[in-house]
Amino acid sequence: MQAVVPKCNGHTVFTQCVRCAHTLTKNVQVVSSKELQQLMQAVQNLYSHNYCTSCCKMLSPKLNLHRNTRLSESHQLPLLLPIANFFNFRCSSTTKPYWKDVVRSVQAATVKMKKMQEPGYYPVTNREMNTDLRRFLSEVGTDPKEARYWLKQFVIGESIRPFAVVQVDPEVFCEKAQLEAFASCISFLHRNSMRPVVILGTDFNENETMKTEDFKISRAKMLGDCIILTSMLELFGTNTRPFFSGSNIVEAVQSSSNSVFGKVSAINSDPIKWCLHSKHVPIIPAVGETPSGQILAVDLWNVTEEISKALQPLKVMKINLKGGFLDEEGHVIPNINLPVDLETVAEKPWYTPEIKSRISRISDLLYQLPSHSSVVITSVDKMLQELFTHRGSGTFFKITEPIHRYHHLEQVDQARLHNLLLKAFGRNLKDGYFEMIQNQLHTLYLSEDYSAAAIILHENSTDVPYLDKFAVSQKAQGEGTGEMLWACVRQDFKQVFWRSRGDNPINPWYFKKSEGSWSNGKWTVFWYGIQYHNTSSLLIDVALEKESSFAS
Repeated sequence: MQAVVPKCNGHTVFTQCVRCAHTLTKNVQVVSSKELQQLMQAVQNLYSHNYCTSCCKMLSPKLNLHRNTRLSESHQLPLLLPIANFFNFRCSSTTKPYWKDVVRSVQAATVKMKKMQEPGYYPVTNREMNTDLRRFLSEVGTDPKEARYWLKQFVIGESIRPFAVVQVDPEVFCEKAQLEAFASCISFLHRNSMRPVVILGTDFNENETMKTEDFKISRAKMLGDCIILTSMLELFGTNTRPFFSGSNIVEAVQSSSNSVFGKVSAINSDPIKWCLHSKHVPIIPAVGETPSGQILAVDLWNVTEEISKALQPLKVMKINLKGGFLDEEGHVIPNINLPVDLETVAEKPWYTPEIKSRISRISDLLYQLPSHSSVVITSVDKMLQELFTHRGSGTFFKITEPIHRYHHLEQVDQARLHNLLLKAFGRNLKDGYFEMIQNQLHTLYLSEDYSAAAIILHENSTDVPYLDKFAVSQKAQGEGTGEMLWACVRQDFKQVFWRSRGDNPINPWYFKKSEGSWSNGKWTVFWYGIQYHNTSSLLIDVALEKESSFAS
């Protein structure tokens, strides 16, 4: 098209303006350098026109490059920005505002293109995102508020710090469906900017005799597992970097002369950080290497420990087929809060010397990680549920904040306590609430960081204490603080009653913790430790007669 320089006189030449715009619109699907040149020529033709305001109003939507342009070559989009800027400056003062949108659109698309040029970028298709989303909602439940909370909590902005160090046990590789589910979970985390580091290997037992030939077989198995997992992750669109034997990631010292066993002495974290920065998933086989280059068999958990200490992740996960620790009845133990639960679990029948050793090692690791870090043992099919729900689905270990007992409100920061209750219940307390309960206060349980509280009151008409408030912040709910707080109440009080609104989402948890309940639709009254019907009837009446402590 030849450049035409007509004057916009009563729109007599507007058809020529539209022809130029049509040429531009036709070429916005840019897939080659030739078509880019055609687009640039069309833009230059448009420069030639001295548009009136009406023409600009009609033509500017056709130039929405941010929405319409599909550029397949990374060098193309930056070329358009100077053109759009020049176009903006050439326009008259009356038409310039309409072309500023074009410049903004190209600038936004340029930012997107720069992201596309970053190493490890993978454009997630709608189909892949929908698949991830469906599986995510299927596994963790359908509470969008809870899902958004955990996704927001766990996205880490640092490019070289992992979200999770994930140890996958060798048994997972024996079942293809489980391995595919594991790869899908890792891919989901990676796509949502929660960078994982994967460690795989064999559970070597240093106390057993292992011949060099047996170690070669184990190494070959690890190599095969590494290749299979890498292939599966890349099928899910996740770029990986497997570090095979001899990569000098895990430095080790030989346990004894002529032994194939070793102990991790240091971690070379620079290659792992490079992977995370380039948005690749590092896959690290659990084998050690001496300074002289000898390859040694090392304990799988020892490698996980040392890499976690070096990288300081938010989560350390041990993934297997059965899930977390099991009690004497075969049920998964949900939480072990350290160090407060150590005395309690030591009395349990399932607390074997092996479990004792594993808990001790987990405790030692947690004390060398950030205070908000945790260790989780769970199964493949429950990975996302463990991460993205308050209820979890494995054995969760964390160094928890102490819970203190108070008998006078003057001993605590009432403003912080009020803020906790406000956030937990989403409603304002009545003015003077603390003054009203001061004389009735039996015990106030309060976590050290004011993330959980339980208020127990005396009632004049009964000897059974009344649980007036039980509040746990959203973050603390996922850390087992609520369970620990409830354990303190149960330990100190043999009988307690309380009430809850009929639509309270925590009621299912209350039903599990109580030994009896009664409901009229508006209120549900709960209790435990009550043996006689006349006592429970009295407690129901007392609970229903209590005034609300919240402002209307």
